[in-house]
Amino acid sequence: MRISRIAIIVLALFISPFISISSASADDKKPNTSQKKIEIKAEYKNALDQFRKEFKEYEDQRREINRIYKEAIEKALADARLAKSVKQTQIEKRQSMNARQSAVIAATVARDAAMEALGSPPSAPVQPGKAPSAAKNKSPKAEKSSTAKK
Repeated sequence: MRISRIAIIVLALFISPFISISSASADDKKPNTSQKKIEIKAEYKNALDQFRKEFKEYEDQRREINRIYKEAIEKALADARLAKSVKQTQIEKRQSMNARQSAVIAATVARDAAMEALGSPPSAPVQPGKAPSAAKNKSPKAEKSSTAKK
């Protein structure tokens, strides 16, 4: 019995330094990781705010381009209606239709060029802790071979 008590005491003495070291190292890691998490969240919030500003500017510019396009189309249609009369000859009707069609095409080309110059919309920042949807690894489905089995 005496040997088992001594064995337990000796074992406790050997294990105690490892327990205290591991708990001390665990305490050091917690503030460090929580600080990193706070910094990452702050960076994400700043990036998200910047994205919202850029996206709002992009949408405002896109709406302005579409408003100008719509006004040009409405003006072309209104001019065509004004030029229309009962006493028009067939040539005058065709000229009016061609003028309207040319105005619509010109407005469309101008809008397309402005949209291309505007570029693509800004991309949203990726939320920390989540992988982007395109980068997520999905298990590949087993592809069946096209060779015949023998």
